[in-house]
Amino acid sequence: MELPEPIGEHLKSLFVRSQFPAYLFVSHDGVLLEWGGGCDRYGLTPLESGVLASDQIDFLEGMLPLEEGWFQLPRLLVHDFRVVDVHFVPGEEGDWVVLLDTTEAANRETVAQQQANDLALLKLDHLKMLAQLRAHNENMRAVLNQLRLTTAVIAEDGGVLFLSRSGLDLLHADKANVEGSNWREVFRFSDADAEQFAQLLEVPRASRERLRLELKMATGRMRSFDIDIQSDPRDPAQRIAYFYDISDLLDLRNKLHEKARFQDMVGKSHPMRQVFQIIEEVARVDATVLVEGETGTGKELVARAIHYSSPRQAGPFIVVNCAGLADSLINSQLFGHKKGSFTDAVTDQKGVFEAAHGGTILLDEIGDIPMNTQTRILRALEQREIVRVGETQPRKVDIRILAATNKNLETEVKQGNFRLDLLYRIRIARVTLPPLRERREDVPLLVEAFAHDICVEYGLEIPHVERDVLSALIAYRWPGNVRELRNAVEFALIRCKEAKLRLVDLPPELTAAGNVGGSASSTDSDKERILSALKASKGRRAAAAKLLGISRATLYRRMKACCLGDDVL
Repeated sequence: MELPEPIGEHLKSLFVRSQFPAYLFVSHDGVLLEWGGGCDRYGLTPLESGVLASDQIDFLEGMLPLEEGWFQLPRLLVHDFRVVDVHFVPGEEGDWVVLLDTTEAANRETVAQQQANDLALLKLDHLKMLAQLRAHNENMRAVLNQLRLTTAVIAEDGGVLFLSRSGLDLLHADKANVEGSNWREVFRFSDADAEQFAQLLEVPRASRERLRLELKMATGRMRSFDIDIQSDPRDPAQRIAYFYDISDLLDLRNKLHEKARFQDMVGKSHPMRQVFQIIEEVARVDATVLVEGETGTGKELVARAIHYSSPRQAGPFIVVNCAGLADSLINSQLFGHKKGSFTDAVTDQKGVFEAAHGGTILLDEIGDIPMNTQTRILRALEQREIVRVGETQPRKVDIRILAATNKNLETEVKQGNFRLDLLYRIRIARVTLPPLRERREDVPLLVEAFAHDICVEYGLEIPHVERDVLSALIAYRWPGNVRELRNAVEFALIRCKEAKLRLVDLPPELTAAGNVGGSASSTDSDKERILSALKASKGRRAAAAKLLGISRATLYRRMKACCLGDDVL
């Protein structure tokens, strides 16, 4: 059965093939009407139409009929020890019950929790043993050596009294050279991390917090550790440091975070996920693609992603700014010329179409190309050949043409500025980029990515971005889109004088009244920000609050102050 809109779109946003979706369709009074998908996988069959669904499926008892909107029943154990998430979605003709297989995710969480529990138990056992062996120094050393984590005993003057066997192995150090040396010589921290470690050694036990620091290994590689410091039960002036290696965990988190990146583009919003999917689809074939979008949305990045994801990735990728080409020379620049064909043609010259042989050309701002040149481009597309200016013999070219524009080409056709047949030829496939104001949930990701790249380029420390700064960046309309956002972040980082990026560091147009969340006194401004966040989050209050950088309770208070009822959006 074809799922109706908007339920179908909602379910498509949830489905991934590896989750083997199954669905049930029930009437508003709870009677089972249809079912499909992987029902057998979850032990839901045999089923009978026309009978109450709750009489046939135990976990539906008391859940139907639906009284409110969409909701989720997580982590349900069904047939064959499978774990599923159950989604309840109301529809106009009935209610949908959708099951998604989350067994693998549940197993990973179970393993991670078990590992965390094992580590906690290991530490607890270790502390108990320390309490029992206060007077037995050698026994304590034996115990520490048996632990699979790096431990060190540090004297009041900073000397390393003991480093566990795993620590010696990790640092490729010799026991004779370690014991008696100052910890600054043993542990190769950066200056900033060493200062934090020194402070933690000095503070009272009640004020100590776990630190996340980096150590340089003998190989030169940096590894990340969570470091916990306890007082030595045998001598309160001494400290025992526990080093928990979390490098692999951070690497995994980074890989998960990279899922929000595609080539050089960043985004996890639904519109951008659709763009990434279309790019992957069109990259597999050699068809022409029209990339549409407002100025600054990243059309050239899309074209690059298509090229470098395609079989032509080893060939050249040439960008031609059609708006910047001189009308008198555009044909020569694109298709080349023969010596003597015009005054300055002192040698034979190939154009960019020949230079891109075996690769891809992006005709940026194709709507600005003159009509006579459009005819030549159409010939190149249809015949796979070009004719240099001043020649009559065609030359074969093997290229893929991508086009980009911020104009409405259909309007240009009606006004006689663009050939209709060329429009049809370049629009075999199309990618439409959303403006930044329609993908506000991507702003924090973009800010993080831009801040990292800019700080690396300028040799700056990456500052912490305060919440009200993110709120201001999310609330702004961004007429210049992603390009304007990057420029704003670069401006703020150059001005930033502290370890935090603050509102005063932002460009003045963002901090003007009505643009910045939390700084404007106008209720209308607050109302506009809230409505924008609700629209971006499709009415979900928790997601809207996250976009605004406030709690859900604060969101409801501000909605009430702005006379926005619960039924808004």
